[in-house]
Amino acid sequence: MNAFIEVNNYCELKCRFCVADLGYKYPSTNISMELIDEIVDKYQNDKIKAAFITGGEPLLHSAINDIIRKFATNGYYTYITTNGQLFSNEKFAVEFLYSGIHRISIPVYGCCASIYDKMTGVEGSFNALKIGLDNIFYIKRKYAPHIKIELRLLMAKFNIGNNEDVVEWIHENYPDVDYMSILGLQLSSRTNNYEHMIEISMTEAAPYLHSCLKKIREYGMKCIITGIPLCVLGEEFSDFYNTKSISKTDQVQLFPHLSIQPHLKKLDDCLYREESSKQKSIDICQQCRYQATCEGVQERYIKKYGFNDLKAIV
Repeated sequence: MNAFIEVNNYCELKCRFCVADLGYKYPSTNISMELIDEIVDKYQNDKIKAAFITGGEPLLHSAINDIIRKFATNGYYTYITTNGQLFSNEKFAVEFLYSGIHRISIPVYGCCASIYDKMTGVEGSFNALKIGLDNIFYIKRKYAPHIKIELRLLMAKFNIGNNEDVVEWIHENYPDVDYMSILGLQLSSRTNNYEHMIEISMTEAAPYLHSCLKKIREYGMKCIITGIPLCVLGEEFSDFYNTKSISKTDQVQLFPHLSIQPHLKKLDDCLYREESSKQKSIDICQQCRYQATCEGVQERYIKKYGFNDLKAIV
């Protein structure tokens, strides 16, 4: 069983675009260890299991190490998405990297405080990120080479022009990063007032994405693209859509999965999701030679822009 688990619904950062916004519906909440135990017991005989841990900011959960350890010792591939701020505490970073985590994904919104701190809404957050990355890369290099570190780039209007500089900064500081990833922007339900500042169309983003991917290729980095149709990038970057360069143990599929939110109390209340909400055009996508590989486009994006940005690669 694949389990997508939001272990809490709060965060120390104030990113305006953040999809982890259950706090507007519910009070600050942590998932219970009782529910974690129920999940593990229910699917203990499954041969293929993965736990995708997110939040809120999951590192703020007081029992996050216990949660990771519980899944890891029961045969789950453990993957966490975090802002990485708490890794600036060296003791915390060491303890977490020895919890049983397999892969850590951290977004990098900018390579300087003037951009990163503005994106997060918290002064000093870039400095905490840099110290945190220094800590976990040092620990990985010296003691835990099996742990994979993925650094993410965000496709947002405010920072997309800076992403090429971010790639250079990562290459200079963390050339041994395991994966780079580029994500199409997912806006939360409370960002409507900021859409004009944040959201960017595929057409507007394309030239920035091209230059960024060329830089990633130049440095020989492994890259994963999510939520951005291949036709927007062009056939030149089709190699970034295959997983040949990614180890089999890291090729975990998110769908189908059990979707678990922190306010839920029992397993019966969790939602089983069989497929993504991303959509494909019948007229355009079915003609494309990469239609089986491409994820399609987020439903929300299609409602606003339609499929006008797309042109089949034939």
